[in-house]
Amino acid sequence: MFCKPSWRTLLLSTTTVLAVGVISPDARADIPDENYQPVLAHLLGTVMPPRLDDFHAATENLTSEFKDFCSDPDKSGLEGTQAAFHAAMDIWQEIQPWRMGPLVANGRDQHIEYWPDKHGTAARQFRKLMFDKPAAYTDPEKLSGASAALQGFPALEEVLFADDHGDRMIAANEDGVFLCQYGTAIATNLGTLSGELLAEWPEFATAMENAGPDSMDYPTAKFAATDLYRALHEGLLIISSQKLARPLGDGAEDASAGRAESPISERSLRNIEHNLIGLFAIYDGTWGDVGEEGKGLAALIDNSLLDRSFKLNWQTVGDTVAELPPSVAEVLEQPDGYAVLTDLKGQIDFLTTLVENDVGGNTQLGGGFNALDGD
Repeated sequence: MFCKPSWRTLLLSTTTVLAVGVISPDARADIPDENYQPVLAHLLGTVMPPRLDDFHAATENLTSEFKDFCSDPDKSGLEGTQAAFHAAMDIWQEIQPWRMGPLVANGRDQHIEYWPDKHGTAARQFRKLMFDKPAAYTDPEKLSGASAALQGFPALEEVLFADDHGDRMIAANEDGVFLCQYGTAIATNLGTLSGELLAEWPEFATAMENAGPDSMDYPTAKFAATDLYRALHEGLLIISSQKLARPLGDGAEDASAGRAESPISERSLRNIEHNLIGLFAIYDGTWGDVGEEGKGLAALIDNSLLDRSFKLNWQTVGDTVAELPPSVAEVLEQPDGYAVLTDLKGQIDFLTTLVENDVGGNTQLGGGFNALDGD
């Protein structure tokens, strides 16, 4: 049983501090456009590129592990490949919420991870794939033009973790050989996608950093910085409305871990933990050992009390997720599991409110929009 203090106790204890610290956007002068440029340069030019390097290296390693395993399949090789999957997925989940530029160009984010799959498209297509075993799906180049539902991490999760697929690959029977070839093609295509993302990012970052009257895409630095605020805001909304609300359903009796993200590899909450790391980088300007504290969106907030309160609230949520098991299924199996996940959703919603009211207002980047409306 998970015995945790209520998020209302942990988070709302700072409400008074926040109320004192907030400066109404109507009560302050406009932030000069040039103040946004250092934030853009730091986040897009300094903080993100090393993580894209890491992501590309992780997908390349995943491909290598898959090839080694399939050349001489055994249990140890399967476990090594599964570990490589988790390592690459950890980094992807940190990058995933940024949702801008090359990350979403040509639907790249959906090719890397087709989710949420509200209609079970991937499961249906995978069953047909295993029945037909088309050779085209063992060719990474041909696979790249196939349905997004049969590419990326969810498809690879199915290969590595579902049912007895691992046993089949170790046995090297007809299904196992196809699964190995198909899984290797998926991993190779992920390496290609991550390489494209790495190659395209500098041009995008430069365009954002050089926002101004001469730019066709970003007429002001503030306009460009709005994309960063939007990523922070929408990232939290997605955690709440998709990654938690979907498995929670309409009540405890309707809850289903199968609607969570990455349910087969049992890392639904591990994904959220890494989402929060990538999202906090947008605010604070640090990502692991890269970047510098206070050079993200926080640099635009001339209110140290509000900044400290926001960081405290964020740390509380991060600690809550880190202390939970990695999967929604494992939590829901506990007597108080549904309440624990509902409480976590409440914490995320509280952070979203702080981003909307305090971060959005004091950076003058919030506009009350929600691109996820109707999604």
